[in-house]
Amino acid sequence: MSTREATFSSDDTPSIHNSRTQSKSKWSIRTWVAHVKAKRKISKPKLLEKNHNTASNTSDNDDHHDGALALSNLICKDFQFMKEEIAKVKNYVDHVDGQINQAYQEFEELQTRGSRERELHEVKKAVAKLKSWIPSQLRIQSADSNPHQHHGFCSLLEAYSYSRVLFSCFFLFPPKAIIKRRVIIYLMEGCFGWGEYVANSFLDRFIVIGLIEPVYQKCSLVPDSFRMPLSIRSALSNEAMKYVNTSKYNAGEFRDGYFSSLINIDNAIIDGKLLEMGTDLQSLYLGRWQSSTTHHVEVADGKVLQGLKNMKNLRFLSLRGISMITELPTFISKLTSLKILDLKACHNLEAVPDGIGLLENLTHLDISECYFLQNMPRSLANLSKLEVLKGFFIGDSMNNERSCTLEDLSRLQKLRKLNIYTGVKDFPEEGQLSALQKFTALQNLTISWGGYSLLGGSNGIETPKLSNKSDPSLPSWLQKLDLQCFHGTSPPSWLRLSKMKELKKLYIRGGKLCNLEKSPERNASGQCTVEILYLKYLGDLKMDWKDLMILFPKLIFLHEVECPNLTNIPCNKSGVWKRQESH
Repeated sequence: MSTREATFSSDDTPSIHNSRTQSKSKWSIRTWVAHVKAKRKISKPKLLEKNHNTASNTSDNDDHHDGALALSNLICKDFQFMKEEIAKVKNYVDHVDGQINQAYQEFEELQTRGSRERELHEVKKAVAKLKSWIPSQLRIQSADSNPHQHHGFCSLLEAYSYSRVLFSCFFLFPPKAIIKRRVIIYLMEGCFGWGEYVANSFLDRFIVIGLIEPVYQKCSLVPDSFRMPLSIRSALSNEAMKYVNTSKYNAGEFRDGYFSSLINIDNAIIDGKLLEMGTDLQSLYLGRWQSSTTHHVEVADGKVLQGLKNMKNLRFLSLRGISMITELPTFISKLTSLKILDLKACHNLEAVPDGIGLLENLTHLDISECYFLQNMPRSLANLSKLEVLKGFFIGDSMNNERSCTLEDLSRLQKLRKLNIYTGVKDFPEEGQLSALQKFTALQNLTISWGGYSLLGGSNGIETPKLSNKSDPSLPSWLQKLDLQCFHGTSPPSWLRLSKMKELKKLYIRGGKLCNLEKSPERNASGQCTVEILYLKYLGDLKMDWKDLMILFPKLIFLHEVECPNLTNIPCNKSGVWKRQESH
């Protein structure tokens, strides 16, 4: 079987979180936290040298005006974000209030007709679960608290009780472990069914009060990983270990009576022992959680995954980076509670079963870097709740007549993040561009080219000749665009940056591009809105700093790596330029 060539893989989580696309809660704004930490210089590499050379011909007054305008825009976005998030918090409060009222009505009915002790125990469990949803700051403090306990330690315990499950996640991993944001969020999604905005708000809060430390990836503005200080781990170890067990089968297990998670800490060989630890799990992380690909994991044999068969409550399953998995068992379609399925870098995976379309609650599917996958099951289009799809493969029409197409996929009206890998040199053609226009919720789009087919046409979509009136392009409402290994020397006709009014982040990595836009529009209404720009491994790209600023007048951050023909770029030694704030 032919394999697909690997290209630059996109990061697991964006290095910069757009406040319009990432939901958070009322306690903190992640970008604000990142700004504060940058000021304190905690765990963050220096992004800028205080004194750097500039090749811009604009005057100081113009620079100050542009800086003030950019800062004003950011402030406006923050206010808009807070209004949107407060609305979400109100919805959450209404939901919890409804649950409390329902539980109270059931309790009153039991009191009216008389109740057995067993029934009261069930009510007590339900009440305890509801109580855990209420922030500890809003609870009445106990009057008989221990006066001899150090105030700082009491604060730690209070913060710990605020989200016992989330905080205990850090104790599943070895001391000093650096844990990706994605791993924590997925575990929380599995246990609580929270979603990203709640998990991120807790993480932000923990950073602010010093319970965890942010770890920045190279020159990123926002942390994509975390670690727990040893002093904090020591102070809360006794409390956390009431729920966490790391002494069995080199795995980390969390159980508190309501939620249960299991993570493979450092097993290189996955056998049946791990899957015998319980069928009531909500989160199961068998794959590689470490960032480094040197951590090898494989299954002992193809029958190991049969242990998943009875895990009906499973919401999150990660097989990331596990070798020797050639196919998924057909019963995977019966795990209908699954919300997140992470199959990234399962390099031996050859097929995804058609039954995957029966996972009606699935919101995240990652099949990126599975280079033996040649066909996408058409049933993917039945995943009506899908929000994130990574690794969607588009090949030539001759070999993929039965594969899912973009036209099929356009039925997914909640899809906000799409990562496409294609072996077709001329992708996207008019048919695919028309299909992309139907993805009304799409915010982030990644396209990676590699292993070009010599045949024309792709994935069952006929490509009619362009008419004179035809003007196909990418969706104008995209907020982030990532292009990897684009083969052309000039920008494609479908890439019109000046018309993408919502685009804030642009990543271009690898390929043969010599310029970014031949005739940029100079009027204010046609200005490019990109604020964050990543240019990496573009050896043929020839542009001067002045031209770059004309094309990207709203730019506030640039990261350049191995682009030797960019001239007069005022980046620091790390390849980073950041617009200085006006004072």
